[in-house]
Amino acid sequence: MIRKTIATAALVLASTGITAVPASADVVACEATYTVTSAWNDTRDTVSLGHVTVKNTGTTTIKGWRVSWRYTDGSTITTVWGAVSLPVVAVVGAYAFGNESYNGVLPSGGSTVFGFAGRLGGGRAPEVTCRPVV
Repeated sequence: MIRKTIATAALVLASTGITAVPASADVVACEATYTVTSAWNDTRDTVSLGHVTVKNTGTTTIKGWRVSWRYTDGSTITTVWGAVSLPVVAVVGAYAFGNESYNGVLPSGGSTVFGFAGRLGGGRAPEVTCRPVV
């Protein structure tokens, strides 16, 4: 019965020149960009500073985010600001960070930045993933 009613309604709309446009679904997405801004040598190895820009690339506001990456060259993060460290279980060189209470809500197109210091081996920048929280 419901299918017949929908089909009849579609036929009536089509015969009057009106077409139904389906409502678009909200897209929830984010991306993160990893940048090393400076590096200098100390007595042991290279000390580096950098930042990660988190951008809401979706069409709806997100309420939080999680960014993660993995170093394969022995690099380590020693300090982070503007984000909280999240636990990563049994994966050597893996790091995960989440938003602070003040920078998690990002409107569509909005962004925030968090910084880090570490002992980086000088290899390629890691592949960074971002997961939004709604």
